Amino acid sequence: MKVTLNWLKQYVDFDWSADELTERLTMLGLEVEGVRKIAGEFDGIVVAQVITRDKHPNADKLSLCRVNDGRGERQIVCGAHNFKAGDKVPLIMPGAALPLKPGDKQPMVIKVGKIRGVESQGMLCSPQELGLPDDVDGLLILREDAKVGQAFAEYLGRSGGDVVYDLEVTPNRPDWNSVIGIAREIAALTGNALKIPELKAAGENISSAAQDSIPSPLPSDVRGEVRASPASAIDKLAAVCVLDADLCPRYTARLVRGVKIGPSPDWLRAALEKVGIRSISNVVDVTNYVMMETGQPLHAFDYRLIAPGADGRPTIVVRRAAEGEKFTALDGQARSLTSEMLLIADEQKGIALAGIMGGQNTEINDSTTDVLIETAYFKPSNIRRTSKTLGLRSESSYRFERGADPGICAWAGLRCAQLIAETAGGGIVEGLIDASAANLDPREITLRHHKVNELLGVNLRPEEIEYFLGQLGLKLAHRKVRPVGAEGPPEPVTFRIPTFRADLKREADLIEEVARLYGVDKIPSTPPRGALGSNVHDAVHDAIAEARRILIGLGLNEAQGQTLVSGADCGATAGAAPALANPLSSAMDVLRPSLLPGLIHSLRHNASRKNYDVGLFEIGRVFSSADGKTREQRRLAVALTGQRDPLFWTGADRDAKCDIYDLKGVLDEFLEHFGLRGVAFARRAESTGPFLESAAVRVVKDEVGEFGQLLPAVAKKNDLRDAVFLAELNLDLLLRWRTSAKSFKPLPAFPSVRRDVAMIVSEAVTHDAVMRLVKQTKPANLESVDLFDVFRGQNVPADHKSMAYAFTYRHAERTLTDAEVNSAHERLIAAFKQELKAAVRE
Repeated sequence: MKVTLNWLKQYVDFDWSADELTERLTMLGLEVEGVRKIAGEFDGIVVAQVITRDKHPNADKLSLCRVNDGRGERQIVCGAHNFKAGDKVPLIMPGAALPLKPGDKQPMVIKVGKIRGVESQGMLCSPQELGLPDDVDGLLILREDAKVGQAFAEYLGRSGGDVVYDLEVTPNRPDWNSVIGIAREIAALTGNALKIPELKAAGENISSAAQDSIPSPLPSDVRGEVRASPASAIDKLAAVCVLDADLCPRYTARLVRGVKIGPSPDWLRAALEKVGIRSISNVVDVTNYVMMETGQPLHAFDYRLIAPGADGRPTIVVRRAAEGEKFTALDGQARSLTSEMLLIADEQKGIALAGIMGGQNTEINDSTTDVLIETAYFKPSNIRRTSKTLGLRSESSYRFERGADPGICAWAGLRCAQLIAETAGGGIVEGLIDASAANLDPREITLRHHKVNELLGVNLRPEEIEYFLGQLGLKLAHRKVRPVGAEGPPEPVTFRIPTFRADLKREADLIEEVARLYGVDKIPSTPPRGALGSNVHDAVHDAIAEARRILIGLGLNEAQGQTLVSGADCGATAGAAPALANPLSSAMDVLRPSLLPGLIHSLRHNASRKNYDVGLFEIGRVFSSADGKTREQRRLAVALTGQRDPLFWTGADRDAKCDIYDLKGVLDEFLEHFGLRGVAFARRAESTGPFLESAAVRVVKDEVGEFGQLLPAVAKKNDLRDAVFLAELNLDLLLRWRTSAKSFKPLPAFPSVRRDVAMIVSEAVTHDAVMRLVKQTKPANLESVDLFDVFRGQNVPADHKSMAYAFTYRHAERTLTDAEVNSAHERLIAAFKQELKAAVRE
C-alpha cells in the first residue's frame, strides 16, 4: 500500500515531519518499507513543443529536432519514433538531472554534447526515464492543453513536493489498505478529528456522521437487509439480481449519465501516479482514486453496453459462471471459468469477473456517455481462490481477498459518482440500488476494565481505556449498571465494532488496541514471577548455537534456504518430498526433503556473481512423507567449492582447489569439537542421491550422514565450474550422541618422544582402520598419532601404498626412558604386521 504525506493531510491534521510520521506509523504496527521524497525531482524539466523533426544527417535511427522550451528554440537529437512535429513533450535542460530510480546511486546529469557529430542541447524524455508508471515505447506525449515552458512538476501537480510511503499491510488489517484507514489511525493517536467529505447528490445526503464505516452506525436503509426502497429514478433505468448471496452478500449500483470521457485533471492524475497507478481516463481514474481513498474497490461499466432484461431495463446478474464458460477480461486474455467462480453478468453474457477484473465487452471507452458504478462486497475466500486459479491479480482482488468493508459500499459509490460528475460532467441519477442479503449489523464485544491492566501490566483508568477505543471508531453500546454502594472492579462495557474492523473478534483484540494507542514503548518490562524453569528445548537451542559457532570458526558461512522448493530440484529424493496441495508456484511445490538443493542453489547464486571460492553450511529442518504421514528432521549440511585458501602472492599450494579431504577434515574437526566420540568414515560401494562417489559417517552404531562429490552433470547444470563437495548429517542423531562435558589438562611439563613408522599396506587399508587398531592396542603413554605421508609408485607393489605415521609418546609426571617408549612402540608395530599385514619399512 502506497500513500503520500499530502494525501493523508487531507483527512487529518498533524504537524509531524516525514521522518516522525514513519516512526509513529511503525509504532502503530504499520511497517514502513520505503520512504521516497519527490520534492524537486523534476527540477530542470519543462514542457516543450516539437517545431520540426528531420532525419539525422549521420544516423538512420536518430532524429534532429527543433523544439520550443518557452524561452526560445533549441536543437535536440532524439532516438524515439512515436512523436511528430507539434507534439508537446517533457524536455530536460542541460545541467539538470533525471529523477533517481530504485537502485541508482548517482543521478544522471544532462549536458550539452555531440551525438554522431551533431550538437544536442538537452534531452526529450520517456515516462520510464522520468520514473512515471507508463509503458509507452518512446517519448511521453503530453496533452494538447499543456503550456509550453511550464515546469513539468507543475504540469503533474507536484510542484508543492510530497513524500511517498510504501507500507507493508498485514492481512488481518484490510482497513489499512486505504488512505482514510491510515488517516484514522493518525487521528486516533493525535486526538484530532477525521475529516471525511460530506456528500450530497441527487437529493441524497450520506454524511460522515451517518456512516458506520467512516465511522458511525449505518442508517437503517442500508444496514444490510434487502431493502424495498421507494421507487426512484435509477429503479426505472437499471436492475440488479443477486443469484448467489453467499458469495455476494451486498451489491450496490449508481448511475451517472451524460459524462464526457477524457484525460483526468492534474490533481487526480498526480495523486494516482505518486502511488504507482497509471492514469487512463477521468472515469477510470476516479474509481481507482476512491479505491485508494476508502479501500473499497469499484468498477465502472458502460451502461449502454449492458444487455436489457425481460422488462427492458439493463440488468446486472450476479451468478456463478457455467463450467467452462469463456470470459475475456480487460487485459485481453480469454479465460475458461469454473462453476466455483463468481461472475458479474447481464442477461446475455459475463461482463466482469467478480472482485478481480472487468470485461472488455463493457469497458469505458471514448464514446461512453453513461456509467454504471458497481460497489459490492464479495466473499474473500472465493476471490482468493479464483484469483489464484486463474493466475490473475489486481488491486481489487488484493483488497477483496483480505476482506473489504461491507458497510462502506453506499458511501463509496456516492463518492465515486460525485467525483465523476466533477471531472467528467454529467448528472447523478437519483437513487441507489442496494441488493443486500446478509445481516451486516455491527457485532458487539464486551470488555472488562480490570482485564486490560492485568494483561498489559499497566494501571489505566476506565475512562482512559474507553477513550482509546472511542478514538478508533468503536462505539459504546451499553454499560452494565453497578448497584449503589457495590464494591469491586468496574462493571464490563460492551462496544459496537464498526464493519471496517473485521479483525476485532474478542476481548483480547480490544486490549491489544488499547496497548497500541497507549504506546507499546510505555508498557514496562518486568521479569516473570516465580522461578525460571528449564526445558529440554533450551539445551537443544544452545547445542545448535554451539554447532554454528564451531562451523563459523572453521571458516564457513551460514546459508539459509527456503523450506518450500521445487520437486524438480530434489533429484532422487523428490519421491519422499511432501507435496503441497496448493503450491504458490511450480518453484515452491514441495517441502524440502534435503538441505543440499538449497546449498547448490546458493553456490550457483555466488558463481553467477563471480564468487567461485565458497564454503557454506546450513542448519534446518527437512521433511519426508511415508505411510500417509509427514515427518520432519533436523539436519546439518556443508558445501565446499573453489580454492582451498585465499589468493596470496606466494606459496606452492596457493592455487590448489578443494578436494574431498578438505570436506572430511571439516567434518572431523566439527564432530570432535561438538563432542562426538566413536566417529568412523566408510566409503560406500554405490553412491546415493546427487553424489559421484560418497562415504558414510557413523557415530557408534548409527549412520548419521553422508558426504561426497557432487555429480559433474549436476554441477554443470548449475553453472559451477569447480568440483563441489557436499555433506549432510542427521543433527537429531548428533544431538543424541553428543557429550557436552569438557575436560581440561595442564600443558605438558615433560619432553615428548617421537617415533616414525612407514609401512606398506594394501590399498583397501584405510586411515580409519589404522586408527582403530591403534586404539585397540592401547600403547602406553601414546599422546598423538599423525599421518604425514602417503606414497604410491617406485618400490611400492601394485595395489599397495606406503603410509607414514608420527607417534608421539609423553608421560604427564616424568621423563620417559627409551626402554619404555621402545616397548610400547614395538607392541604397536607387531599389531600392524599381524592385523594389517603391513610391511614396516626400516
